[in-house]
Amino acid sequence: MPPLYAAQAVVGFFTSGSTGQPKLVAKPLMRLEREVDVLDRLLCSSLTDGLVLATVPHHHVYGLTFKVLWPLSAGRPFAGQTHQHWESVAADMRTGSVLVTSPSHLSRIAGMPPLPEVRRPAMVLSAGAPLPTEAARAAAALLGVPVTEIFGSSETGVIATRQCDGEERPWRTFPGVTVSVGDEGTLRVRSPFLAEDGWHETGDIAEPTSDGFRLRGRADRIAKIEGKRVSLPEVERHLTGLRWVAAAAVTVLPGEPAVLGAAVVLTDDGRTQLAVSGAFRFGRVLRKALSLTGDATAMPRRWRFPDRLPIDAMGKRREADVAALFIRPTAAAPRIPEVRAVRPLGDGVALDLFLSADLLPFRGHFPGVGVLPGVAQIDWAVRFARQYLSLTDGTAPMFQVKFRKVIVPDTSVTLVLRRDDGKQRLLFEYRIGDEVMSSGSIPTEAP
Repeated sequence: MPPLYAAQAVVGFFTSGSTGQPKLVAKPLMRLEREVDVLDRLLCSSLTDGLVLATVPHHHVYGLTFKVLWPLSAGRPFAGQTHQHWESVAADMRTGSVLVTSPSHLSRIAGMPPLPEVRRPAMVLSAGAPLPTEAARAAAALLGVPVTEIFGSSETGVIATRQCDGEERPWRTFPGVTVSVGDEGTLRVRSPFLAEDGWHETGDIAEPTSDGFRLRGRADRIAKIEGKRVSLPEVERHLTGLRWVAAAAVTVLPGEPAVLGAAVVLTDDGRTQLAVSGAFRFGRVLRKALSLTGDATAMPRRWRFPDRLPIDAMGKRREADVAALFIRPTAAAPRIPEVRAVRPLGDGVALDLFLSADLLPFRGHFPGVGVLPGVAQIDWAVRFARQYLSLTDGTAPMFQVKFRKVIVPDTSVTLVLRRDDGKQRLLFEYRIGDEVMSSGSIPTEAP
């Protein structure tokens, strides 16, 4: 086949990366031909003629290059179908197959039975974002082969590769690719796959090693909080170093002043601690642990505990998706808490309540601090007494109440209501475990 020259054809890609804003990348087809030629020589040396399967679509440059262009150049068979589910992938897999996939799919492989030997692929490729350690280990165990990660971008094409077996291996460049680290610590690339000759600034922070380099996050993820520069990837690394945290994403939340929010996927220990402490107190536990690693301005002030971090179809994490976790719904905030259990008592009732952070009484009572106001505690005692004990309240100024400790959002409490018919009053206590948070009495008839 004769070589393709820049004037003959240009391919345009749209990429959004972590920003979500489309950006056009135009590349001569000749450069793509060079790229797939290198991939063919590098990958095919250890492969048979097995089928190329993919869970990534070809309208992404990674899918186009590895699912379509590389097999076409190498004369390898490939499936036109883009698999959405692991069950269909496993059904089509055969010995010698190549699987082109992403962290988004590999992170959902846990729980699948290991593939029998006759269905194990010869190679599993992943690109788009770093593959989480646990996902890498699970994939290797279930698929029978370690994942080969590919690092690159729409602008640069492939840059480097490594085998992902659960350890932090350095990245090694593809043949013909040269990298260096600039004065600001960002990775620079010179490559025959670039649209133009010369050095390209990637915006990725890198650390050189004796046999390659390690990535340390994005340069554009440096935030100014209270006038100080804070590296969001560094805060995430410190968080994932805690025994309660499996994965973390930190973002800047708008406001005056701006603060950091952290979305944290918990380990088993973390989930246990969250259940014991509640979200508000557990956030403080994490802040205290982080305070040993950096300045107070780098400590997240708002927390979310999702089952998994939001990622797109290619496994990339976008700042807007993380920030959306902290946006409260526009629907009217509830005024009373959720009743999770009701236990009759001889002279009253015990109610297990969950006080979610979106309850109206938590809003604005103490700026910047979620504390349940006393007036709400009295109001709830009266409301639930009417509902469960059929009692009426007397004159409001006659109530007596004692507050011992503050009650914070995302907490489970027990409200104990008792009738004192002799003195015509309602007794109430808010408890967390055996600890009384507040108590008081309210007349049930006007004097």
